Amino acid sequence: MNKAGLRNWVEQNKQADEQILWAGSPRMVYFRGLFFTRVIPGLVLLGLAVWFHYGAPGIPLADWAMFLTDSFPREIVFVLGLLFVLLPFLRAYMLRHTFYIITNRRVFKARVLSNRVRQLPLETVAKARRIDYPDGLSSYIFDVWEDGPHRHEQVTRGIYFVRPDFTEALEKAMKG
Repeated sequence: MNKAGLRNWVEQNKQADEQILWAGSPRMVYFRGLFFTRVIPGLVLLGLAVWFHYGAPGIPLADWAMFLTDSFPREIVFVLGLLFVLLPFLRAYMLRHTFYIITNRRVFKARVLSNRVRQLPLETVAKARRIDYPDGLSSYIFDVWEDGPHRHEQVTRGIYFVRPDFTEALEKAMKG
């Protein structure tokens, strides 16, 4: 769904006294820390996969690289490296193509690859944990839960990297 499609959907499904206060997308955010934790290791893995495939005659591999060549097929190392490099770009694309509309009663959210519109009451967004970043962007975290069998990873659901005008419109909706 695109921005115009979401606006049309909201216009058709809004309540009698509901007014649209703001419509927009998050600001484009490329890495936000993912560069060092995903892209650089992914490039290292890609380099190792190429090295494993073509070999480097006369250049001995370090012990950890020998472990990788003996333990994992080079195709797996290549695919892992490729995923590490491409996933931050996919995440940035998805974030850029997420659209929000704030009304005086609800917040609507839609993504480009989905026809589903998510509706959040203003109270839910107002009670969310707000994270302010130095560049003026904010995120609102609704749910945090532990994931996995050992509960070692936190998964969050929320509204990410919104511009200051989103926050201002949300505050205006809460007052009015």
